[in-house]
Amino acid sequence: MYIHLSTTSTSIRKCFYVGPTTSHGNLSHPAGRRVYCRDLWRDHRGRDHRPEARAGTNTTTGECREFLGWQFSPVVEMNWIPNLEKFGLFNQGHSKSITNAMYGDTEGTKTAVFDYRYTVGGGKNQQTFNQTVVYFEPLNVNLPFFSLRPEHVFHKLISAFGYQDIDFGNHPTFSSKYLLRGPDEPALRGLFNDALLGFYEANLGLSADGGGNQLFIFQQNYRQPPEQIQTTVNAALQLQRLYGSRW
Repeated sequence: MYIHLSTTSTSIRKCFYVGPTTSHGNLSHPAGRRVYCRDLWRDHRGRDHRPEARAGTNTTTGECREFLGWQFSPVVEMNWIPNLEKFGLFNQGHSKSITNAMYGDTEGTKTAVFDYRYTVGGGKNQQTFNQTVVYFEPLNVNLPFFSLRPEHVFHKLISAFGYQDIDFGNHPTFSSKYLLRGPDEPALRGLFNDALLGFYEANLGLSADGGGNQLFIFQQNYRQPPEQIQTTVNAALQLQRLYGSRW
């Protein structure tokens, strides 16, 4: 299973960088540490919403740091990543789109960052959600399928009527702050060890969907500013290591 771009998607663009290059196989990597990516303010239709674009200037915005040779596409098809329909974030709503997609390798793991937008409801009652998602495809990992979300009052109410919510008695903060669901509860209890539970307790508000060798990490309805992308990926990488620690 691997990330692929549909032949009908927008042509790929590469991040460009300042500094000399070094070669590794068929890839060129920047020896410098400062990398820029254009078009990080594109919406789901590819329109540019940068302040300077509206002003008619050509100033590059959307600075991304540390992305060594990653590729970029402003708009991609929904089949860009396989099996999206198996994960909670992607099997709800309509008018779905993936924009501002960057992808490459991080520590030998296929990695992507993108904005995902979808709408639920219709007419006056519709609501649109837009979030930045970090995606990992680690090798030799077979996660049990799960969905993890911050827990709200509504979840606590329906859990009293049998709605699944996997809690951990030795981690009351996690149990009170998160809603963990999945078809194989024993496997999830084995996956969510003390280190993983502790990470979520120290970083409240995160969401995740996972299964097999696919992992999606995000904050619901929060689109990361471009200057925060590298920090976001670094934090998500720590979390991905914890998920893969048992393999």
